[in-house]
Amino acid sequence: MRESGGSPLAGAGVTLDNRGTTTNSQGGFRLDSLAVGNHIITIRLPGYAPLRSPVVVRAGVWQYNFVLSPAAQQLPTISVEARRSGISGTVGDTSYQPLAGVRVHVAGRGGGEAVTDSSGRFAFPAAARGQYVVRAARPGYSDERLFVELDKGEGVELAIRLRPSLTPPARADEVAIQDLGRRLVANLPGDRINAGELNRYGTMPLCDVSRIAGRIRRASDSLTIIVNGTSVLEGRSVRDLCAWQAAEVELLEYGESVCRDVTRSLADLLNVWCTRFREYGGGGAGRIRTQRPGGPYVVIWERR
Repeated sequence: MRESGGSPLAGAGVTLDNRGTTTNSQGGFRLDSLAVGNHIITIRLPGYAPLRSPVVVRAGVWQYNFVLSPAAQQLPTISVEARRSGISGTVGDTSYQPLAGVRVHVAGRGGGEAVTDSSGRFAFPAAARGQYVVRAARPGYSDERLFVELDKGEGVELAIRLRPSLTPPARADEVAIQDLGRRLVANLPGDRINAGELNRYGTMPLCDVSRIAGRIRRASDSLTIIVNGTSVLEGRSVRDLCAWQAAEVELLEYGESVCRDVTRSLADLLNVWCTRFREYGGGGAGRIRTQRPGGPYVVIWERR
């Protein structure tokens, strides 16, 4: 285990399934008696961004090399209760100067898209009770994503800061937020867990959260894990959810079949063809037929 500059990293926590160890002074570690097959390894060290990587365990001794990158400077968004209903706020840079021309997309019922004015302000007064994801993006800056939940008649005022960045905002991230917004409107709240609920579980691995594991336990090795709406890990098992701690997740969506997502956004992402048809003669209700398996899934939106 090394940092991006090549120096070994000691004291990094390494977990695979529910097994764990720590790197030594040379950055090395060893995990024995692992089940053969696909796994996700997780490495954490304060000051560095957590690393999660799929690995294939085979018979014998195998060696992998991993590199940790320094964690990006955290610029927490300030959120206060607003006198008016809806979602509003300002966007500025790291020196607290307002930024004009920032595209702010609020995904969810009553949301939409707006561009900040000369004072960096934006407003979505039609946002009502429900869950929302807010994304602020501007060329020359890293985009910012946050989740908001409103009660009836409630309003929130956000103060968002963007970091300078040479990397342009990714189109895939924008599409993922749009798709999530559709699901927040159409799908049942019981099919997702927000940050407030996840915080109660603290450092508990997602694989041990009964509300999740109990719903998809039958997945065996056919679980699909989608990370931040873009990265897809197919053919996984419930044990692979051990790679994430509850407190590391901002929002979690889950279900028994992507074909039950009425927005079809997940089916489109996974290239699963879902068609409804009615069985004749047996009086059965409409069923789902898929061109390829569209089984249990979990969508993990990581904290930034």
